[in-house]
Amino acid sequence: MRTKIGGMLTASRRHAAATVAAVAAMVLVVGCGKAGSGHPSGTDQSSAVAASPTPSVNPTYGEQFLAEGECAAPEPGKKDIYREVPCNDPKAVAEVSDRADIGRSEPFSATACSDHADFAINVPLSIAILENRPVTGEGYACMRNLKPPHPGDTGGGGGPRIEVGDCVHSTSKDGDFVSEVACRAKGKKDGATHKVTKIVEDAVVGGFNDPCDGEADAMFTENPMFDSDPVRNDRLLCADKL
Repeated sequence: MRTKIGGMLTASRRHAAATVAAVAAMVLVVGCGKAGSGHPSGTDQSSAVAASPTPSVNPTYGEQFLAEGECAAPEPGKKDIYREVPCNDPKAVAEVSDRADIGRSEPFSATACSDHADFAINVPLSIAILENRPVTGEGYACMRNLKPPHPGDTGGGGGPRIEVGDCVHSTSKDGDFVSEVACRAKGKKDGATHKVTKIVEDAVVGGFNDPCDGEADAMFTENPMFDSDPVRNDRLLCADKL
């Protein structure tokens, strides 16, 4: 039987047309699937990432800037300013050991930092500089270096305040004023001259009273910044000469 040609399709053409239609339907379904994945057709994924906003000083590492357990990196070209970064970031230098929402980090000895804190960060100042806005409020983060040295360790020359085992520098012209220095700096200019052997809390100085019980080479007072009673000292340092 002769097959008609023209307005009618042959059996082979009808089969070919059905195949083309099926392929087109599959392409349409796959195309819809890509659109639903969040990457519109014709959009380069890399350009979509580049268009995302720049992270703030406190990205998604926590709800609080420099919360306890988070890490910080120094901001290049800005002294004492730190940015929050993941602890596995190569730029991270220290981890927050304690966090205070009120108070100031200066002087360091007046903070509530733990004994082994290496330094403290003025949180409002860092935020203000990084976000280019005025400084508001107070608060600080006590930091522990991720790698040695650790000035906050006993004898390391730093930390929130002087403790037993730490070393100080003192000269006759300084009176009883001392500054904490690393014990390893003994013999150097402005190096360690005495080592603290005992600390007497709320000691009374004067007369024949010896809070160190004659067991120290020197006695140094550590008055708070505002002391209404200069005779009674909150902390008195008993120390041996090195």
